[in-house]
Order: sequence, then C-alpha cells, then structure tokens
Amino acid sequence: MPDSLPNSKTRYPLVDYIRGFAIVLMIIFHGAFDLNHFGFVKIDFFKENFWYAFPRVIVTLFMFSVGCGLTLAHGKEIRWRSFNKRLGKLVICALGISIGTYFMFPKTWVYFGTLHSIALCSLLALPFLKHPKTSLGVGLLLVVPHLIMGESVPWFLMAHKSMDYIPPFPWVGVVLFGIFATHQGWHKLTPTSNFLLKALEFLGRHSLVVYMLHQPILFGLAFLLYKFTA
Repeated sequence: MPDSLPNSKTRYPLVDYIRGFAIVLMIIFHGAFDLNHFGFVKIDFFKENFWYAFPRVIVTLFMFSVGCGLTLAHGKEIRWRSFNKRLGKLVICALGISIGTYFMFPKTWVYFGTLHSIALCSLLALPFLKHPKTSLGVGLLLVVPHLIMGESVPWFLMAHKSMDYIPPFPWVGVVLFGIFATHQGWHKLTPTSNFLLKALEFLGRHSLVVYMLHQPILFGLAFLLYKFTA
C-alpha cells in the first residue's frame, strides 16, 4: 500500500463534490418520479432509455465515492468502531426505505436498493482496501462482462419490479474502482473552489441525511401541487 494514503481524519473536497453531485442528480430524478406519480408528466422509468440510464449514473457516482471514502478512512487499518457505526446507520436507513415503500408503493417497493447495496458492498470491499491492483482487476472482471453481455454474478430477485434494485454485482466493482483511484491519489486534485462547489461539498458531507429527507419532502410538495391543481 502506498505511503501516500492520508490519515483517516483528512477530508478531501473532491470526494464530497462527487457525492454531492450524485445527490443533486438524485433530487432531479425523484422530482421527475413524483411528478410522474401524480400525473403531471408521463414517464416509463423501466422502458425509456434515458430514465433507465439516469439512476444508474447516479449509483455509479455513489459507489465510486464509497470506494474512495473507505480507502481514505480505513486504507491503513480498518477502524472497526467507525465502520460499524456507519454500517449500522446504512442498514437502519435501508430498512426504513423498504418499510416505507412497502406501504406507499406495494407493487414496486424497494427490497434491495441503493443503500442496501452500499451497505453490503462496503463489507465486500474491505479485503481489497490495501490491494489497488487487485481491486482494479476484480472490478474489471465484474463490470466489463456486465456492460458487454449483461452477465453478472446472480443475486436474488423478487417477483415484483422494484423501483430501486441495485444488486451488489456488478456494483461492488465500481466500489473497487474507487479504491484503485484513491491509491493513485486522484482525490488530491483541488478544483478552484466557488459557491457551487461549496454547495456540493455541503451536500456530500451530509449525503445520508439529504438522501433520506429529500424524497419525503419532494413527494409532499408534489402531493400538495396535485391537491391544489386537481
């Protein structure tokens, strides 16, 4: 492992910029979903290419930043107390999403979505934190066959179409790319800060809170708009 890996307490804005940008895209996506749900627009999120690809771009950014964050926090040694605390938060939030969507959207409820996958992929990535070349190789083995042939290690499927289904394979491969990139020092790049980047950094630092709160707020606003215009 390179000696250039920082102390675990060091924070690099570029990682937060990427995570914050993913949050912005997710807010846009969920805003469109809510407008579609109440009939203001008509979108088929399962069949329209753009709307099928858009959330996968978002997940790619999240998963890449997960690999970066794990390496920066635990690359020298795994800080189990910190890791378990973060994992516990992810699991609780993931369960909350499953329960909430089960009652609100029983036909498309989320049983293994983004947060579920991030939690599991965080565990799967731990053995690779000190092995960037192996991370890159395994990541390519997982991601490339999926991109070319749609082939992945099987993961469980339920009968209904989930509005958010993110299996760990091939997505853990993107986490491994983040591990490799961080060992190469990409996180040390420092774009000139401005208002927009500071806003992204703020969102990135508080990504889990924003992730959990933004959709109930957006859905509530869309509901009120529906009531006032119906």
